Amino acid sequence: MKKNRNPAFDRIAIVGVGLLGGSIGLAVKQRGLAREVVGIGRSPNSLKAALDLQVVDEVTTDLAEGIAEADLVILCTPVRHIVSILPEVLTKARGGALVTDVGSTKNTIVETAERVGSSAFFVGSHPMAGSEKSGVRYANADLFEDTTCFVTPTPQTSWNAFGRICGFWRALGCRLAVARPDRHDVLVALISHLPHLVAVALVRAVESMKEDQNLIKGIIGNGFRDTTRIACGNTQMWEDICTENHEAICRMHEAFTRSLAELLEAQQANPTALQNYLNEACQYRRFLDNR
Repeated sequence: MKKNRNPAFDRIAIVGVGLLGGSIGLAVKQRGLAREVVGIGRSPNSLKAALDLQVVDEVTTDLAEGIAEADLVILCTPVRHIVSILPEVLTKARGGALVTDVGSTKNTIVETAERVGSSAFFVGSHPMAGSEKSGVRYANADLFEDTTCFVTPTPQTSWNAFGRICGFWRALGCRLAVARPDRHDVLVALISHLPHLVAVALVRAVESMKEDQNLIKGIIGNGFRDTTRIACGNTQMWEDICTENHEAICRMHEAFTRSLAELLEAQQANPTALQNYLNEACQYRRFLDNR
């Protein structure tokens, strides 16, 4: 991959250099999107690991110092931490700087940003990329290739800033989905947050049967592994997501329990009803795979 000889940014600051932040740093450096990338965090050991892995060019635990000269600040911490530091970031970022985030919920983050008077410009983002693994050692420069990134403007959003943030995510390989913050939260509750909680509940259901753990480990197949892999995701991140998007998740839970009840009713009714239900689900799932 050729580096950009005329990078769009002189300095990008990444707050939280874990899996997502580290992957952004690697992708930016490999694609030549910035002359310099600084990693900001609270753990000196984690920052040293990021520096050793060359996902950033320099590191600091001082938030104000790290963002002071940045053209673009990307917040890659759990949702509630993003909300807590946004006022400081927006007031201490230099005039004209862009600020975005990778938070999995958007309503509270965007509302917080828009309450802050600032000469920096905030645009909410959410790349639908990640892994059940966490930490900078799993950072991958291609993590965002062929994934969807939500960008969530409002009437207060600077359209110039919006265009530049869209261009940034495209440069990392993302497709874009533009949605209002509240619309985003409903959609991700349906296709991301609910599936995660279903995976967690399925693991706990198996555990609750009190079967021998070694027996279960020996007999599970790929179906169970694939369905529940995401249950191993970062627990702090998912605690924040569930708290922030509780209402939308509850609405999707109602749809899920209704669908499961319909499936069980079809099972009891007759083979034709059950087969129709299964076929309809199969056809829709195949449609989702067609690009």
